[in-house]
Order: sequence, then C-alpha cells, then structure tokens
Amino acid sequence: MAQLDRNALLAKEKLEVVKVELGKGDFVFVRQMTGRERDRFEQSLIKENKNVEGGYEKSLEDFRAKLAVCTVSDEAGNLVLRPGDYETLSQNMSAARLERMINVAQKINKISEEDKENLVKNSEVGQADNSNSVSAEN
Repeated sequence: MAQLDRNALLAKEKLEVVKVELGKGDFVFVRQMTGRERDRFEQSLIKENKNVEGGYEKSLEDFRAKLAVCTVSDEAGNLVLRPGDYETLSQNMSAARLERMINVAQKINKISEEDKENLVKNSEVGQADNSNSVSAEN
C-alpha cells in the first residue's frame, strides 16, 4: 500500500455498484455515495421545528426512500431518481422491496443501525440551511 498524494486524493473515485434483486424478475442497481452525497443525505433528515431548542430536529421519516434516492443508479453508477422522488417512492413501493434496496445501500455506504440512531439522537444541529430535500449531485 502507498500513501496517497494530493492528486490521488482529489481524483474521482470509482464507486461500488451492486445489483439488487427485488423479486418477480425485477432488479435495480445501488451504489456508494460520495462524501458530499452522504452529508446531503444526512442533512435531508433534518427538519425545522420551532418548538425545539435550536429550531431544528432530526427525523428518520422517509429514511429508506431518501436513501434510495441517493443510491439507486443505473449499471454505470448514474443516479436514476430525483431528490423530490422520495415522497412518491415511499408511498408507492412496498416496504419489502424498499428494504431490499436499503439493506444493500446501508451495507456499501457503511450506515449501521447505530448510525441511524445517532442521526436522531445527536440533535445539536447548528444548521444554516433549513432545506429538508435530498440532493444527489455528482
């Protein structure tokens, strides 16, 4: 192994893409998130609440659908869903199918159950951006 230099650290990394079988012959691809995408995903779990100290709280509402938006891709790793699609996806897809995708997304993005709990527990937000939408920039 070698120490990475500046150029190597800043080079676009090839993200892992995994095929996920959803049953009935259907499948999707799920990919790793970049650091920016992970940060924006976590920010999407923050919502404004004027009744709590700081004015914001963290919530796992639509966690699965928001994570799907940030990770479901084509075979080449290009995201296929738009940030606002999470609400429709959450309402229209069965929990079983959504869970199959999310299990893989959590695994390849190193999101543990403990991470999910900490997203809600750590309510020291200090958030300047009050957006609760998911952004999936490449």
